[in-house]
Amino acid sequence: MSDIHAIVFDLDGTLLGSDKSISPRNYQTVKRCYDSGIHIIVATARPPRAANQYVKNFPFVDHMVYYNGALITCKSKQTQRHISVPMEISQQISSFIELHAASQSIISYEVNDSWYTCTPIPDSKLGHFGIRSNDPKPSVVDKDFISSISPTKILVHGYSRWRDVIDQFGDHVNVIATDGEALVQIMHKSASKEEAVQCVLNDIGVKSENVMVFGDDFNDLGLFHKCGFPIAMENAIIELKNCAKHITQSNDNDGVAVALEKFVV
Repeated sequence: MSDIHAIVFDLDGTLLGSDKSISPRNYQTVKRCYDSGIHIIVATARPPRAANQYVKNFPFVDHMVYYNGALITCKSKQTQRHISVPMEISQQISSFIELHAASQSIISYEVNDSWYTCTPIPDSKLGHFGIRSNDPKPSVVDKDFISSISPTKILVHGYSRWRDVIDQFGDHVNVIATDGEALVQIMHKSASKEEAVQCVLNDIGVKSENVMVFGDDFNDLGLFHKCGFPIAMENAIIELKNCAKHITQSNDNDGVAVALEKFVV
């Protein structure tokens, strides 16, 4: 497919298998795309410290989109764009969630690759944040410190009333519920995967209609509407499948490679 000039990959549930590894077949097929002159972009909800461990052996990825679009980096130009939630809005959201949250809810804050919480997160709950037991845990700080920061992203696990946050603060933040609505992710209103990828496309001179995108969850939905050739994983949510041009195999069955071999290389 000669009209594909860039490919965007989500990580979890897409390029990564359930064991959080990139399969040899996926690796080799993506590399073939890169060698043919196609730009490779990774767009993930993860922070740099968590995402980079998976793409460090992907030397052909120049642009990385982290935090669902709140942070963009370009390796070759050594540049970055960072968007955070204003301190006063973060304080209001935190108070609102604490007032309405269930006792088992866990709230934490990402600040440009640092992770903070007021309450230690048990090892048994780390997996809900995409973190393994041997990965770095959030720093435990007091509420005065939390009140002084402008977070890149607010994470809340086990908060079923997340739609109320949209009703109250939707003019200021984007709110996305992923992982079966178990994990609520709150970013600045202008931070989204689709807006961040558009910034990258402007930088590399590629039109969105010439972009193929792979994804599996709600935070990929905007990209699916923006890009010319959206491909949903077999394990993706139904909303992505409904607007995809193609549904490939699951992330545990080399779905990325299967689609690229069919359409691109």
